[in-house]
Amino acid sequence: MSQLLKLLDIKYPIIQAGMAGGITTPGLVAATAEAGGLGTIGAGYMDAAALRNDIIETRDLTDRPFAVNLFAADLNASSSNVQEMQKFLNKYRKELGLQLGSYTVKAYDYLEEKVSVILEEKISIVSTAFGVLPAKIIGQLKSGKVVLIGMATSLDEALQLEEAGYDVIVAQGSEAGGHRGTFDVKKYPDGCNIGLHVLVEELLENTRLPIIAAGGIYSKKQADALMAMGASGVQIGTRFLLAREAGTNQAYREALLRARGEDTKLTKVFSGRPARAIRNRFIDEVDASRLETLPFPVQNQMTKDIRAAGKEKVNADFLSLWAGQGVGSLNKEETAEEIVRSFAEG
Repeated sequence: MSQLLKLLDIKYPIIQAGMAGGITTPGLVAATAEAGGLGTIGAGYMDAAALRNDIIETRDLTDRPFAVNLFAADLNASSSNVQEMQKFLNKYRKELGLQLGSYTVKAYDYLEEKVSVILEEKISIVSTAFGVLPAKIIGQLKSGKVVLIGMATSLDEALQLEEAGYDVIVAQGSEAGGHRGTFDVKKYPDGCNIGLHVLVEELLENTRLPIIAAGGIYSKKQADALMAMGASGVQIGTRFLLAREAGTNQAYREALLRARGEDTKLTKVFSGRPARAIRNRFIDEVDASRLETLPFPVQNQMTKDIRAAGKEKVNADFLSLWAGQGVGSLNKEETAEEIVRSFAEG
């Protein structure tokens, strides 16, 4: 643990997950950092200008270190083979008063531009999901003295990260909410779903790097048990969704507070990548249609307007309600400081 604390320059081995999509506001990231944990900007879907703005706003609130999370996968994609899915989604658009979906879908990647911002702004920690960054970018970040944290859902992925020059590995168990970090979703269509305790033990036995445990963690008792196994820290996602500083919308917050532990499932209907979410009408109806989802990020781009309308209309039926298996034990909103302190006490 002490190695990780020194490496990241933090007081407590508590990492706020880099949840993309507007959750990780500057207020949340800064409050986590001020409390002694590691706050993380979820920059996966951001462009370079938005990332720079969040970095500047976060630095206005704290002088403590914080991380930026990036997707290692290439987000540049386009498809004209979307008619069947768009026709199905159009029934929701009509219900929500939206324009019908286009039969040509494009998604854009800003990875290199964001890396330039990270280096210019002298960010000291970068975490990644969905693979290993290109060697050229790893070299640039290492030259900038950036600590690299990579997410792994299997030993093979962890070894790839270690060989590529990463400094820390997040062991993401199948209990985790949101997107699975699995590198190859063609090989593992539902993600490589190894339970957290088994995965942590396997990585500790076969890698030399510090291991951060992630997946369904919501209590200090869990964190203590994982660190007694040898994990150097824990990464928390779902509980931070209910932080007062988080960008979680009201319908999403209410769904989290209502959910029971058995209410989550792995789904690709929102984004095209396996992710754990609270079941809702959208998931159930797309599943029942038996339509094949488009690959990530095309499916994600196609459902973006529907999810935005669900947020605007405070309707959880149309939201991607990412949540880990521990969601049933969460029953209140808290400040980020209270969350960090609950894990750090004693």
